[in-house]
Amino acid sequence: MAGGRFSKQAAPYLNFKYLNPNVSPGSLGDPTEQGAITTAPSGVTGINQGLQNLPGDRIILDPMSAYSLQNNNTGNLFTGTYRYVNTRNNSTSVPQRARACFWDLAAVANNNSTYLSDAQYQVNSDEPANIGVVLMAGVFITSPTAGNLWWIQESGKAYCQFRGNNFGGNNLTGTPAIGCGVYLAAASNANNNTTVGLFDVLVGANSAAIFTANSTTGYSTIDQMMTRYVGPAELLPSNNNISLVDLEFKRGAFRW
Repeated sequence: MAGGRFSKQAAPYLNFKYLNPNVSPGSLGDPTEQGAITTAPSGVTGINQGLQNLPGDRIILDPMSAYSLQNNNTGNLFTGTYRYVNTRNNSTSVPQRARACFWDLAAVANNNSTYLSDAQYQVNSDEPANIGVVLMAGVFITSPTAGNLWWIQESGKAYCQFRGNNFGGNNLTGTPAIGCGVYLAAASNANNNTTVGLFDVLVGANSAAIFTANSTTGYSTIDQMMTRYVGPAELLPSNNNISLVDLEFKRGAFRW
């Protein structure tokens, strides 16, 4: 059966019981689809748990379902859509909870023009060259091992890490407020583990140098705002902190 089902009917198979398990770094996620089977006849290899989850599968959780699948030691989960994805095994950065991840346009042999690349449903914790943050796939709800498969949140109420002086020296661009628009920050060094996948606010920022006469800068800024917008802040964002954002469902489409 092909992956990428809009909403799988069966409960997700979870090696770790929770969608956001609290396990030691380097051991989180499924090394193979479903993860290795716990027991197998001697000499038999390559067995998995029956392919109940396929790359690209989405589940839609109501409040009680999200609550039942959360590990309190990691953090709360909320209503929204979640997707089972591959993570790039040779990213420069490492996946981190509450950071954005991005569709990998070169998932197979550096070729994004065939269906094989899309069929991997692979995400990159780096901000990919040439496309940057435009194709945001969702946010990491935990910190899976790069190269493994695991669940990300693509829409709904989600924890997002905001930029600040602890992350490359840049605080929030605008003045944070509950209900203000939230945007992808876009790192200047797209592979820097400290700066990638962060979020920003723009309301109240000084725009005098951008919207000037006889300049193309304003149009470029508007274009970036449209492609980097993710949704409204549900709680007050602040420098360096994780806060709740309502990720719009347009981020739940593939690619949008």
